[in-house]
Parts: sequence; structure tokens; C-alpha cells
Amino acid sequence: MKVLVVGGGIAGLNCALRLLKVGCQVTVAEKQKGFIDKVCGEGVLPFGMALLDELGLAERVRSNGHSFYGISYFNGSQKVCGKFPEGSHGVGVDRVALDKLLREACSQYKGFNLMEGVHIKEKDTESFDRVLVADGIHSAWARSMGRKMQTGKRLGIRFRIATPPPQEVQVHFFPHCEVYFTPTGPNTLSVAFLIDAPKFNVKGSGWKTWLREFFAQHFPQLAEAPMRDMSTRAPIVSKPLGNPPNIHLLGDALQAFDPICGAGMSFALLCGKLAAQHIHDPAAYYKALEPAMKSVGGFTNTILFFRGGGFKTWLMMRQLGKSPNTFNRILSLHDGKHRFTDLGLSGMLSFLRP
Repeated sequence: MKVLVVGGGIAGLNCALRLLKVGCQVTVAEKQKGFIDKVCGEGVLPFGMALLDELGLAERVRSNGHSFYGISYFNGSQKVCGKFPEGSHGVGVDRVALDKLLREACSQYKGFNLMEGVHIKEKDTESFDRVLVADGIHSAWARSMGRKMQTGKRLGIRFRIATPPPQEVQVHFFPHCEVYFTPTGPNTLSVAFLIDAPKFNVKGSGWKTWLREFFAQHFPQLAEAPMRDMSTRAPIVSKPLGNPPNIHLLGDALQAFDPICGAGMSFALLCGKLAAQHIHDPAAYYKALEPAMKSVGGFTNTILFFRGGGFKTWLMMRQLGKSPNTFNRILSLHDGKHRFTDLGLSGMLSFLRP
């Protein structure tokens, strides 16, 4: 079978690798040249590491990144810590490093062909048996198929700081923005901002000055750390869209949920697996993806409701602090298979108790 994958990021490449392993001929067409980078929290959750293990890449990802064992939320003086189930962990890894590993793995197969700097149109697909679309959050291909796309007014900014990292992902809530700290190396901390841009009168190069001032105020211990690898800012989808068209859309091209959940790379890996399994039937692919959409989507909508650094955020932190086992349970359910309601009645009541 000859398969065309439109988009050479994590979703497209890991799907290509799975198809190559079962004997398909796969062409990956990427509009950019070089390795793919973008605003990203750069954390692979435990369920994502399990998917990389299936591909034989988990150990190489660990050696290129840094393990973390839970997620902590901060809101002013409030702090709550959630731990992954015993024996499991996530890995923070440079997105470009993961992209390189996937490309190298694909290149070991004779049936692999990578086309860079190309824009695929419908007439270019006629010689292929199947077409999979993984061309990102602003998917030109999905728009060409008649799908209405929606972008929000939130911005993402990501850079790295040279400093010894924590053993956890840290999420700090502020009015109109969230800050993610992800350990990606023994002396490297990836910093990602999600910002409600209209609330800040900042333009162009002024963002770097704004970031320095923000760090000086809220993270003085990091304010003078050298910043590097600042990524291009990009508008981010803030609301999920309707049902996808009758093609395989993978990863961010689905515009399935807000990136506040931090599960983007893991979800992309899952999309790749399920698309390869259901290569002949897009409808079966989306049905298989439903549990993950509910799992990640439920978690996302909950955080979106409580975000903002105001009373609702304070209330969420207070309740999680009263019931740390519930927070651990929420993290264990954030695996692409379960829903928030799987906490059970006792779990939800423990979160809601006064």
C-alpha cells in the first residue's frame, strides 16, 4: 500500500513509522525544510512513553530528555502536587530531538520517502492509496476539504533556560496567562507561556522585554538565566471544533482541544497509532480515538474553567490540596483512555466537599 502523510511532525512521523513496520510504502510531505519546531510544553506523559516503547524509541527519548514523575500546580502561595502511578513517569524532551529520532527510525526502511519544502494539493495525491493529514493546528489541507477552522486570540511563547530543573512539570496560574516549566535535560528547563494576548498591550520584539520583567517579578531566581531557543509566537486554538471530515486528521490538525492540557505530544503519538491501525477506515479511526478525546477533553475543559488566577483557581487549588489522592487519581486517568467521570462518585465528592 502506498500512503501519503501530509505533515512531518510528531503525529505524521510516528504514524509513518508504524505503517513502514507493516510493509507500507510511505511518503511524508512537509511544507517546511528541516526539523519541525513550534510552541510546545515538550513533555511526553506516561501513556505517550508507553507508545514510544512500542516503537522501540523510549530509551533513546529518555537519553535525550529528562524524566519527571508528576505535575504540580501553583497559584500564588498555593501549591498542589500530583504524582503519576508508581513505576510510571513522563519525559521532557526537546521537540526537535524527538522529531530527529522519528525521522532516523523511518529512514531505516526502504519504503520511506521524505519530501521537504513542498505544498501538497489534491491532484498530487492521485497515485496514493491513502492520505493522512497531520499538517498542524492551521491545517491548510483540512481547510481545502471544506472544514471550517477556528483560531483563538491566545498566544504561545516557548524558550529554554539553563538551570537545574525540578523532577516534575510545574504549571503556574496567573491572570490571563499560564506558565509551564518542563525539565528537558540535566541543566535545561523548557518554559512555555499561554497568554490571552488582547489583555497585554505588547507587540513585536516587545515580548522579550515583557518576559524579562515578568520573570523579575514572579521568578526572580530565574530572571537573569540566559534565554535561548525562543520559538515563534503563534495563535492558538482556544475552543474545540465540530466533527472532523471523512479523512484521517492527526494531532493538532484535529483542533480537538486547547493546549492547556499539556498532552499534545502524547496525543499526537496516540493518533499515529490509531490511524495506522485503521488506515482503511477513517470512521473507525475517529471512533477508536473517542476515549482519548473524552479523557483529554474533559481534563482540558476542567482546567479551562478554573484557570485565570482568580477565585475559581483558588477554589480548585484549595480542593485539590484537601484531597491529594484525588489529584493523583486525576493524573492516572489522564492517559487517553478514561474520562473525568471515571473518578467515581467518591472521587468527585472528595473534590467537591467544602
